[in-house]
Amino acid sequence: MGPADELVQDVMQVCRNGHVITDLLRPDPGSGLGHCDRCGASTLARCPTCGRELPGAVVVPGLRPVGARQPPPYCAFCGAAFPWARQPRTPPAWAALARLEELLRRLPRVVRQLRQRQDGRPTFRVEDEKDLEDLARSLLPLLSDDVRPEGRTPRYAAGTRTDFLPAPERLALALKRARPGDGDECFLKQIAEDADYYRRRNSCRTLVVFVFDPEGVLRDPARLVAACARSGEEPEVRCMVGHLG
Repeated sequence: MGPADELVQDVMQVCRNGHVITDLLRPDPGSGLGHCDRCGASTLARCPTCGRELPGAVVVPGLRPVGARQPPPYCAFCGAAFPWARQPRTPPAWAALARLEELLRRLPRVVRQLRQRQDGRPTFRVEDEKDLEDLARSLLPLLSDDVRPEGRTPRYAAGTRTDFLPAPERLALALKRARPGDGDECFLKQIAEDADYYRRRNSCRTLVVFVFDPEGVLRDPARLVAACARSGEEPEVRCMVGHLG
């Protein structure tokens, strides 16, 4: 590898609350900000203690890095804590759960709006779990910077299902689409299997199950919600049912 091919580490700029402004400050100084555009805090690109630059993206000749590195909590040269290391990086678990449930409560509204497209363009309809997964994949980044898809093939499904895990919050979201003929017992068995899967993996504190029922085939959604609720053990299970009406 010649000098022209050597990897180069760029410079990161971070606000004092830990929001990454850019990790490619050197080739694009115009991307830097004096104050964070998300919280207004002042920014820095060097360790306030020793003055060394914050390590940014590793630049490979011919390729542009995708995404942004997370800011280190401590300086690798002098060991001093950066300002954001003393602040909580994630909201309390109950707050993250409340935000997720609020998004799910509004999900049917999103579906209705997507059915009213402009200029006669094709509408978006939730016909199966894959459509629900696509919708969730688009919306969940509004809640968390680290949402991890969890592909699995449960016994009750003919193919692979994708759940979503907002990792810092230790939540898991499983999506289901009710169809004519489905009843409470069907979903109770599915949710029990889902909970057992995450219990064995120990990968979440709370499993949130969203059942989308646009045709209203479930006769007593409140009974289903109450029957599958489980607390006092991990994962806690919470169920929500969404309608289009």
